Amino acid sequence: MGRLVAGLADESGFELLGVVSRHHPGGAAMDGSGQDGWYPGLEALPTVPDVLIDFTLPAGLAAAARWCADHGVALVSGTTGLEANQSAALDQAAERIPVLHAPNFSPGVNATLALLRAAVRMLPEVSATHITDVHHVHKKDAPSGTALALAAALAPHQPEIDSRREGEVVGDHRVLLELPGETLALEHHAIDRAIFARGALLAGRWLAGRPAGRYTALDWIAGEDA
Repeated sequence: MGRLVAGLADESGFELLGVVSRHHPGGAAMDGSGQDGWYPGLEALPTVPDVLIDFTLPAGLAAAARWCADHGVALVSGTTGLEANQSAALDQAAERIPVLHAPNFSPGVNATLALLRAAVRMLPEVSATHITDVHHVHKKDAPSGTALALAAALAPHQPEIDSRREGEVVGDHRVLLELPGETLALEHHAIDRAIFARGALLAGRWLAGRPAGRYTALDWIAGEDA
């Protein structure tokens, strides 16, 4: 995801100041000197950016949130599998900077979340809900952050979640609502991982310059101010 974000930054209207990762991300002539745009840590960046786009691991996100808060940098993150202390780090950072954390930056997924919330309000006779959550075999967390967000959109219903890890599936989700005498299904199929990177960059452009606080992907999609 980091490589995708870096590759799409220019077309999204950003100047890429650096790629930060503990290990070499690959690519031509990247030696860690900073001459090639790769840095081993945020503290090595020669210039403070307007926005940090984060796709790391939970521990890395907590550290990035503290760094962003200390340097006045807006933070966009798609890192999932957070524990309570890592979510708390985002809350603490949001007291000083704008923070947008979302499990999925696909516009289609976020539209699905809005549709599910509307369906629950409109259909009081829903008797059961089910979510099928399919991702590639390399994904570490199950259920995925997207599946958990879909489940939250179905509240107060508590859906059964069937998580599967198959091949190189980018991300397939199906939500089924059971009603008296009928069922309603919503499906989303991610075909290209670039949609997540492009979405995160668009969210970053929207977030930069906004007041401190916690924002959601729906705030960005709808163009709403918190």
